[in-house]
Amino acid sequence: MTLSPLAALLIDWVVTALWPLIGASGMRHFSGLLFSSAGLLIGLVVLAPFLAAGGRWRRVFAPDVMPSLAAMGFFSGLATAIYISALAYTTPANAAIMAQVEVLYSAVLCAWLLGERPTLKQALATLLVLLGTGLIMFRDLSSPRWRGDLMILLTPWMYQVSHIFSKRLPKDLDAWTLSGGRVLFGLVTMAPLCAWSVYHGGRWSWEAPALGLLALQGLLMSSTNFVLWYLAIRRMDLTSATSIMLSYPALTLVFSWALGHEHVHGLQIAGMLVTMAGATWTSRLVVEAQRARVEGPLPAATL
Repeated sequence: MTLSPLAALLIDWVVTALWPLIGASGMRHFSGLLFSSAGLLIGLVVLAPFLAAGGRWRRVFAPDVMPSLAAMGFFSGLATAIYISALAYTTPANAAIMAQVEVLYSAVLCAWLLGERPTLKQALATLLVLLGTGLIMFRDLSSPRWRGDLMILLTPWMYQVSHIFSKRLPKDLDAWTLSGGRVLFGLVTMAPLCAWSVYHGGRWSWEAPALGLLALQGLLMSSTNFVLWYLAIRRMDLTSATSIMLSYPALTLVFSWALGHEHVHGLQIAGMLVTMAGATWTSRLVVEAQRARVEGPLPAATL
């Protein structure tokens, strides 16, 4: 039975909300580089049978596909390693909330590449995102969490560059090919960094709970997550998909609190609500601007 785009998106919403929790738990047993790299390896093993079907492996290495997939894997793989490493310092909920600044990077890149000036609405939406993340950073300045928060803030631009390269790919690529190529080249990117981590005493555990977390990282975040996302956005309106996904920090906060990872505080909730409002507004403004460029100006009224 084939999943509908909405069903794929809702499942991915839950999976994405779990990612910071899996990463934070993994940091108790592994170093960030080793955990993210091993997760990619497991993800590639999971996706390999699907890539072997229908000539998908050949498509991954095709001249019109491989360069963009390689760039996607490079930037997303590096961003994931930094994100997971940051969870050794900050909390899962904080990480999910701070990552919402990705929509700001998207707006800035669009304005820069297209030579457009931000509108007043875009400036106000940006201010909301900055205000929300600022509330969390302000509270965390007195604790080691600010280091992790800052590391999270540095990753979204890498994901955005990865998205830019994804737009250069042929439209006929399916979710399995996109996901497999992204994981494969992400693993290639991480290989030298992983070797560096091992040489410098990177942490690794063979205990059953640790390996279970590693399996979750590979099965959920380095394979299932990608496939579900591409299944959804290839067949539904991007504005609707983005609006739903931007709410995942609220679910992360609930999961994190229920599992005892953190005590929820007022500034954290306020920062989450303000950031999510600004991120959703920014995302919609960016999509509206893109649609306006594609459709062109409205025809002049005739008398």
